[in-house]
Amino acid sequence: MAKVTISSVIDAPVEQVWERIRDFNGLPSWHPRMVESLIEDGKDATTIGCVRNFKLVSGATLREKLLDFSDDNFLVSYS
Repeated sequence: MAKVTISSVIDAPVEQVWERIRDFNGLPSWHPRMVESLIEDGKDATTIGCVRNFKLVSGATLREKLLDFSDDNFLVSYS
C-alpha cells in the first residue's frame, strides 16, 4: 500500500495554527474546498479512531480516520 506524507511550515505562532486545525471536524470553517464535515457514530472529534466524512465543493465525499491526537504536542494524524 502506498503511503504519502505531507509536511508544511507555517509562518505563525503554533498556538494560533493549532487553534485552527485541532478540530478534526472543523475543516469547513477554514478550508475553501470543504463544504461540510460529520464525525460518524456521534463520537467526539478528538477520539482516536473516529471517522470524519466530509464533502468537497466538487460534490466528492471523503472519509478519514483520526490516528493520533495531542494538544500537548500540537499533533493530529489521520489517514
